[in-house]
Amino acid sequence: MNELNLPQPPTDDKPDFLVGDVVVFIDDSMHDELMTVSFARSRGVLMNNGAKVALNHSIRTASVAELNAGKRLGEVV
Repeated sequence: MNELNLPQPPTDDKPDFLVGDVVVFIDDSMHDELMTVSFARSRGVLMNNGAKVALNHSIRTASVAELNAGKRLGEVV
């Protein structure tokens, strides 16, 4: 709802990730560092205060083990 309490039209612009999410690249050929989402859109995100950009299909949320290790550990099953 908006200020006038009118329903908003449906949109496909809902991000897969939220600001503050910690993510890693899926592809092992990319670096293994943890990154924090600083801006999210439906198809991509900015990470680390805009220093990095990624499409949603190329990243995933970091696992608890990765958060503890401070880096990507490999494919999550």
